Amino acid sequence: MLQEVVLIKLGGSVVTHKERPMTMNKIAIDQIFKSLLSVQVPIIFVHGGGSFGHYWSVKYDMHSKPDRYPSDGIAVVHESMISLNHKLVKSMIRFKLNPYSVSPFSFISNNKPLVKKIIELASMTRDKIIPVTYGDIVYRTHHKYSILSGDELMTMLSYVLRPKKAIFAVNVDGIYQDPRTKELISTVEEGSTIKFSNVNFDVTGGMKRKVREALKISLAGMDVHFVNGFKPDRLLKILDNKKTKGTVIKGKRFSKRNAR
Repeated sequence: MLQEVVLIKLGGSVVTHKERPMTMNKIAIDQIFKSLLSVQVPIIFVHGGGSFGHYWSVKYDMHSKPDRYPSDGIAVVHESMISLNHKLVKSMIRFKLNPYSVSPFSFISNNKPLVKKIIELASMTRDKIIPVTYGDIVYRTHHKYSILSGDELMTMLSYVLRPKKAIFAVNVDGIYQDPRTKELISTVEEGSTIKFSNVNFDVTGGMKRKVREALKISLAGMDVHFVNGFKPDRLLKILDNKKTKGTVIKGKRFSKRNAR
């Protein structure tokens, strides 16, 4: 039987200072992990690149489209993501959260999920282990590489694991109807559309990419939450099935006939 888990994406703008290259946001990270000490829910973490991977991706003009990128750029981007992952894992160990670093390359081949390997991630949570994976530059085929964002990983993992909840911890309160007025969309009902401006650009698509991937997850029948990662108490409320400030995209509801 597939182990039920919660998927949490820690945005790069939360875990790093995006305006300062290769700088982790230690205060924010520690606050998040400290808040999870009492949580008993099986969790799998995905994290973005922030001022680590994204910074170097821009420097080397790398994108999600497969291409023959310079070898030194591939090495630098990959190493920067390993470095950030290591820092996050060390923080989790300090708080006795039992993390287990997992390269996306171990469960993806040519940008397609290796289902058995992904299921193993969920199985690990039965042992009080928290798998921690991350966006990275990955080998595709024919000597081409591409950026695989943490947001895309959330969709891949969701399709296989059917998580109880999929949560995007971002640097704002949720999805804004209008970023200029900070008008927050609290709920996106099934079949609704979202209109918003792409406020902050990054190589993997910024908020627009997150929402696009979240909509894919919701269409597969799962609720997706956007919450301010700098407010760990809100994350805890979502995990505890309580209402809080943020945005929830309601998953598509299937009839019993369609579910067969």
